Amino acid sequence: MVDDVKTNAKTAKTPKGPKLPVIMTANDLLDGEVVFLTRDGWSFDPRHALVAADAETAGWMEAQGRRAFAENRVVDAYLVEVRLEDGLPVATHFREAIRQKGPTIHPQFGKQADFPA
Repeated sequence: MVDDVKTNAKTAKTPKGPKLPVIMTANDLLDGEVVFLTRDGWSFDPRHALVAADAETAGWMEAQGRRAFAENRVVDAYLVEVRLEDGLPVATHFREAIRQKGPTIHPQFGKQADFPA
């Protein structure tokens, strides 16, 4: 029985990618700014990011990221785990929170200054 459990654990399929909900982020190819996928395209404002709460929407977002990359609009498009605070997506990982807000030592600059919560 123990061997069966170990075998099943090794062969069990686990979903890949970040946990839902997620947003898609990338870098704008022309100026390098961090951008976020919205229903209407890409935005510098993280508050407008489209939030995927299901795998189908996340898959659509990944396809949009690949398409924008192929069209030379963005680079390094990927999904980011978020939690919702007051209806707005907030990155759960430290690195992504910095990308979402901007410089940590100068809050008067970056996205936290341009798009206050």
